[in-house]
Amino acid sequence: MAPLVDYQFGSLTIGCDVIEADKASEKLITLLPQATSDKTLRNLQLGLREMLINSVEHGSLEISFSEKGNATERHDYLEFILERQKQLEYAHRKVDIRYRFYPRLAAFQISDQGKGFDHRKIMARAQKHETHFDLAHGRGLRMALRIFDRVRYNDKGNRVTLLKRL
Repeated sequence: MAPLVDYQFGSLTIGCDVIEADKASEKLITLLPQATSDKTLRNLQLGLREMLINSVEHGSLEISFSEKGNATERHDYLEFILERQKQLEYAHRKVDIRYRFYPRLAAFQISDQGKGFDHRKIMARAQKHETHFDLAHGRGLRMALRIFDRVRYNDKGNRVTLLKRL
């Protein structure tokens, strides 16, 4: 008798580092079923990268939108992140990624150790595609909404589940 479900699953844990987030997105894409189109793989990698970076920056490092905006305006955002990573309160925080791949579905769950955020408000703005929606704030979520078939947060806002039909 053939197995009822044919899937692959696993998990990764990264530190509070945007470079690790980028590398994790690359690694996860290599695990997807071979029949997945190149365009879908590129889109998934981009969406995963953005959501992982959000979990690092706004989640585990607890960088607020205003802090990010101010540091970006000063052109020292990278230095700001590097300093935040060294602070004892954040230095040992992690981002966990769980994945499950079926022949026609990819599921990702990204959890960070931050306080969470009001995802309902941000999701509503992102889904409306507001023209005044600042590209520096919410870009990753808007990309995820276009790339994934489902984007769902837990109540607290520190765990997101992403689903994509393949």
